[in-house]
Amino acid sequence: MTPNDIERIEKEIGLTFPACYVDVIIRYPSELLDSDAPDFGLLDDADEIIEENREVRENGYFGEVWPERYLIIGKNGCGDYYVITPDAKEFSVGFSDHEKMECNLYANTLEEFIMKYLSEQK
Repeated sequence: MTPNDIERIEKEIGLTFPACYVDVIIRYPSELLDSDAPDFGLLDDADEIIEENREVRENGYFGEVWPERYLIIGKNGCGDYYVITPDAKEFSVGFSDHEKMECNLYANTLEEFIMKYLSEQK
């Protein structure tokens, strides 16, 4: 993804990505390139990120209002999302679970995210 893509996403959804996320997505982790992460866990398509964020903001999330503080950066394909917050200083990821209707910490660091995500894909 390019800085122009990031700028377009931010303009379209009306929120600013934290610098820690921008650094990660512009220098996409090589460990994830051969996995399904670019299409799911850590999306690398600007249009898809825009679409996922717009969908929950405009139509809700399983009957609930989507919390504006969460930016969707990935999904698992089953209705759950990997999210970050615009005010994050360090890269950390939350997991929004549609069955429990809660969002909990998924990974504290990029390294933890990569390790955990890849282990769940086996």
